Amino acid sequence: MAEVMNGNDGKPFWASQTIWSSIAVVGSSATGAWLAWKASDMAAFGAALTALVGGLNAIVGRLRATQPIA
Repeated sequence: MAEVMNGNDGKPFWASQTIWSSIAVVGSSATGAWLAWKASDMAAFGAALTALVGGLNAIVGRLRATQPIA
């Protein structure tokens, strides 16, 4: 568990720029999805959900990474 928490570079997960950037994407996408839903704009809703899933995937990918990018 400590390996997941500290990542490959030895820093805690909350010190990762990737994690914070992904959290910003997830938050803004969730807000966009909610606003699009309220406005009944299903195209924008779908786009926001796609971005939200991408942000979540970036967080999971960063936590699962075992090697640095070369």
